[in-house]
Amino acid sequence: MKKKSYLFIGLIVVTVLTICLYFSATYGDFEIHNMFLKMIRDKDYFVNAIDRAKTYREKGVKTILLWNTFFGDENFYFGKGDIFRDCPFDKCKVFNDRNYLNVEDYDAILFHGNEMNDYEIPQKRKTTQFYVYVNLESPANRKVHQKYQKSFFNFTMTYRLDSDILWAYIIIEDVKSGEFVAPSKDVDWSAFQNHLIFANAGDAVEVPSAILDMIRGKSKPVSWLVSNCYAKSGRLEYVEELSKHIDVDIYGRCGEFNCDQYCFRDVIEADYFFYLSFENSFCDDYVTEKLMNPLRYNVVPVVYGSANYSQFAPPNSYVNALDFESPKELAAYLKYLSQDLQRYQSFLQWKKYYQVKGGTKRAVCTLCEVLHKQKMPKLYTDLSDWYAKDKCTIQTFLENGTDKYATKRTIMNYKQKQKGYKIET
Repeated sequence: MKKKSYLFIGLIVVTVLTICLYFSATYGDFEIHNMFLKMIRDKDYFVNAIDRAKTYREKGVKTILLWNTFFGDENFYFGKGDIFRDCPFDKCKVFNDRNYLNVEDYDAILFHGNEMNDYEIPQKRKTTQFYVYVNLESPANRKVHQKYQKSFFNFTMTYRLDSDILWAYIIIEDVKSGEFVAPSKDVDWSAFQNHLIFANAGDAVEVPSAILDMIRGKSKPVSWLVSNCYAKSGRLEYVEELSKHIDVDIYGRCGEFNCDQYCFRDVIEADYFFYLSFENSFCDDYVTEKLMNPLRYNVVPVVYGSANYSQFAPPNSYVNALDFESPKELAAYLKYLSQDLQRYQSFLQWKKYYQVKGGTKRAVCTLCEVLHKQKMPKLYTDLSDWYAKDKCTIQTFLENGTDKYATKRTIMNYKQKQKGYKIET
C-alpha cells in the first residue's frame, strides 16, 4: 500500500516538474508569473472562450479589447479594476488579453493609432464589431497608418470635438452640480458671464483670501515647463523673442531650471503670475494638459495654439498669445497684469463657478454608452481625410511662410490669403 502511495506521489511530482520545465522553456519568468496569476484570479480561466463570450452577451455586458498599448501602458491609462463604475452605462468590461475571448467575439477593439504596424492586426473580424481609432496626438505629428486609412475603423476616440468618443485632456464642470460644461462646440458659460456683467457694472469682485494671499506672494512673471525643444509650432522661437522683453524661466529639458513632480504646486503656483501653455502644433481642437495644469492651480495660462479656446476654458481665464501682434506686445500686457493685482485676480474669478478635471473618466463612460446605443457599426471610408485633411491649416501656412512663429498678424495674413490678398508687414 505504501509503495502504491509513494508511486502515486512520485508521478504527481514528475508531472508537475515536467509542466514547469515546459513553461520555463517556452515562456519567460514574467509570462509564467502572469499566467499563474490569471489562473488564480479568473474563476473561468479554463472555461471555453466561446462560452465566456456567450455569458457576457447574456448578461448584456459589452466586451472591449485593448489591442496594443498606449505609449507602453497596457491599460491605455484608463486605470485598473471596474473603470466603468459610476458611469451612466456601466455594463462594459475591458481586456488586454487577446486570447481571453476569440478575437472576433469582442464587441469593440481599441487600437492606439501611434503603435499600429503593418502586420499585427486581428485575423478574424465580425461585421458587427466596432474597431475604434484612438489617438491623442495631432495629425501634424502623427499620421494615420497608411494601411488602415480606408474602410477599417468604425469609431474615433480622440481629442477632437467631433470625435465619436471625445477623449479630452481637460474638462470643465459646474462647481456646484458637477455637470459637464466644456469642451463643447455649444458651450454655455452664462453662469460666469452674468457675473462678469455685474462686475463690469461696478459690483465688488470677491476673491477668497487664500487666493489673494497667494497672488501677493508671487514675484516672478513667466514660467514654462517643456521637454520637446523642436516643436513644429515655433513655440521655442516665440519664447526666445518673448524673453527679450520679459523674464521667462524655462524648466525641463529645454531650459536651465529643474523641479520635481510637484512643480506646479510647489514652484509655479507659488512664484509665478503666468504659465506658457504653448502647444507643439497648430491643429483644430488640439488642447492638451499644457492648459489643464495651470488651470488647476492659481496661475494664469498664456495659450498658443489654433483651437477655439472659448470652447475649452471659461472666459477671462487665460491670455491668448495670438491676440497680440508680437511677443513684445504680449510681454507689455503681461507686465501690466502682474503690476495690477486687481486686474490679475479677475482671471481667477471663474474658479467660483467651475472646476477642472482630466477627461479620461468621461471618455471611458462615453465609450461604454456608445457601444450600448450604437447597434450597427458605421465605417470611415477614409479616416485620414477626417483626421488630417485641412485640420492643421495654420501649421501648414506657418511652415510654408517666412515667419518662425505665429502671431496675430500671422492669423490675419492667413485669413486674407483665403480671400485672395495679403496684408503687408
